[in-house]
Amino acid sequence: MRTLAKFLANEQILIRRWRVVGKASIFLGSLLWVLAIFSYAQEAGASWIFAALSGVGGLCLGLGIWFTTFVAQWPVVRQFIDVEQVRRRAIEIDDQGPK
Repeated sequence: MRTLAKFLANEQILIRRWRVVGKASIFLGSLLWVLAIFSYAQEAGASWIFAALSGVGGLCLGLGIWFTTFVAQWPVVRQFIDVEQVRRRAIEIDDQGPK
């Protein structure tokens, strides 16, 4: 709840940041996959490196897709969030903190 309240306070800045992070992750993941494919095509003995490149590239692609999907869906989800209620609940949670 606190994270959502903080996100709603700086919404436009964070959306721009997540859009850039998503595009960068997709680019990096694609680059790693291309490197892994080209490396695998060559005769070499260290096949675990190719698997690691593919794994990290796949992770980057997955995160990039998640970030860009979140950014694309946020305007639709945003209209169903009551900002004032989220702020009140975040304050209540902070007041109930450890005593």
